[in-house]
Amino acid sequence: MEQTIEKSIEEKIESLITQSLEKILKKNIESILDTKLDSYLGNKLGFSPDKNLEKKLGETIGQHNEHAAKEWLNVQETCDYIGISYKSLQKLIDQGLKGNSIGRSKRFSKTEINHFLKNVQA
Repeated sequence: MEQTIEKSIEEKIESLITQSLEKILKKNIESILDTKLDSYLGNKLGFSPDKNLEKKLGETIGQHNEHAAKEWLNVQETCDYIGISYKSLQKLIDQGLKGNSIGRSKRFSKTEINHFLKNVQA
């Protein structure tokens, strides 16, 4: 009976040790993967992960979402959106790209820009 109790205690101790080692190993693997991912993303995005990677990603995503959600663009934003110069935008306007003038300011609809570019390329 005494041997059975000792064996049971040994098995429980072994089980606890195994579980503890598995938890430690899992945490270490997660930590290593997080570090490697931070480093990889930092290199891809052009900044080091030790400079608050999460904050930088949040700002970048926020700027992208803000820009994507905006339907009407001014001249500079339109050039940036299409990836062209001011002179190239003037050529597109001459070819029929429609914009709306508000006072001295000219605005372009993203929907109209996309539609126009699809038709020009077709």
